[in-house]
Amino acid sequence: MASFLINDLDRYLPRHAMPLYVEEVAAGAHPARQFHGHTFMEIVLILSGEGVHLTGESAAKIRAGDVLLIYPGISHGYDRTATLGLVNLVYDPHKLALPLLDGQLMPLFERLFTPRRSVAPETVTRPLLHLDADETAAMADKISRLAAELGSNRPGRNFLSMAIFMEIIAELCRSEGATEEPAGSEFLIGDAIRYMYDHLDEPIEVDRLPEVVNMSRRSFFRRFRKATGCTPGEYLKELRFRKVVELLRRTDLSIAEIALRSGFCDGNYICRLFRERLGTTPRRFRAVGRVEKNGG
Repeated sequence: MASFLINDLDRYLPRHAMPLYVEEVAAGAHPARQFHGHTFMEIVLILSGEGVHLTGESAAKIRAGDVLLIYPGISHGYDRTATLGLVNLVYDPHKLALPLLDGQLMPLFERLFTPRRSVAPETVTRPLLHLDADETAAMADKISRLAAELGSNRPGRNFLSMAIFMEIIAELCRSEGATEEPAGSEFLIGDAIRYMYDHLDEPIEVDRLPEVVNMSRRSFFRRFRKATGCTPGEYLKELRFRKVVELLRRTDLSIAEIALRSGFCDGNYICRLFRERLGTTPRRFRAVGRVEKNGG
């Protein structure tokens, strides 16, 4: 059994490239039981055939039309790959700075953009959803368009690549398998998340969030972790960090002003977070983003 770790997207991408990558594996070409892990998010669309998806001691049958979502730090692999064809869409939510807009109102959106620190292997093993034949063909076409644009040298390739990627995410979130209504408590957790996002620039007392959605404290914290894979405090920190990234990429605001607007209130803390998470400083991150924007 082989096992290896892909550290980050630098394995695939040239310096300053958009943190998106598409890799298609032809039917029967994927090595069986070769486990790997990575530090980025990965969406896998099964294009053809069938096989078995493995994570840890968990296994699940997969077939054409299944969509898998792999979180950072999860070691996974495939078995019975003789007919299995798939395409991987890998991305780094922290560096991508996707405009959230009203995306959080769609089913699955949060799961696609929140790297979970702890998640049960069986949750990752099972398909996130299943697309019918027409949906699979349409999604495969969109991913092919994204791959072609990412590989081009045409002006605006990053702009169009982002647009295609957002279309892919929206189509997955709007697919029939993703629109089943969750239980009432999960709606309430979604309301709490929306409350956090709408009040990022204000002091938010995590212990008061159960009151916001009229849930008991014990039930709220238990169901929040079940729905998101982390605590409300960790999730709030993730939302605020994502806001910082977005403001760095899309505004000329100072680090101090960005800290205030994101709710951190301390530019030095933001600098420390960037060094820990991305190995760089906010100013260098902004400079790289401008190089990408200008097609450099």
